[in-house]
Amino acid sequence: MASTVASGGPLLIVEDDVDIREALQGYLELQGYEVRVAGDGREALAHLAGPVPPCLILLDMGLPVLDGHRVLTARGTDPALSRVPVVILSAETADMSPRDRAVYAASQGVAAFLPKPVDPRRLLETLRRLLPGLAAPQADAPL
Repeated sequence: MASTVASGGPLLIVEDDVDIREALQGYLELQGYEVRVAGDGREALAHLAGPVPPCLILLDMGLPVLDGHRVLTARGTDPALSRVPVVILSAETADMSPRDRAVYAASQGVAAFLPKPVDPRRLLETLRRLLPGLAAPQADAPL
C-alpha cells in the first residue's frame, strides 16, 4: 500500500457532483494521496481556513453557494494560501483560448487546467509535476 502525503497537507477536491467527487477521492487515495473534499465554495473556504491547509486544490468552477472564481479570489487575499497550487478541473474552461487560460492563470495563480471528464493519467501527471515526491509511485488504477 502506498504511503500518504506526509507533509504539506492533504489534497482538497472542490466538486459539487457527488459521483465525480467520490470517484476522484477514491482514485487519489488509491494512489497514496491524503484527500479532503468540499461540495461547494463555502466548504472549500472552511478547509482553507483550517489548521492544516491543503497542499493542492482541485477546483471545479461551477459550484453552488460560492463559485470557483470567488474561491480563487478569497484564496488570493491570504499570502500563505495564495502559494497553494490550484488545478482547475472544469468543463467551463474547455472553451477558453490558450491565451485566455494563460491570462486567467497568471492573474489567479492557477497552476493547471484539466477538462472534464478528466483523464486519470493526465491528472496524476499533473499532480506528480506539481507535488513531486509526495505520493508513492503506484500502478495507475482505472478511475
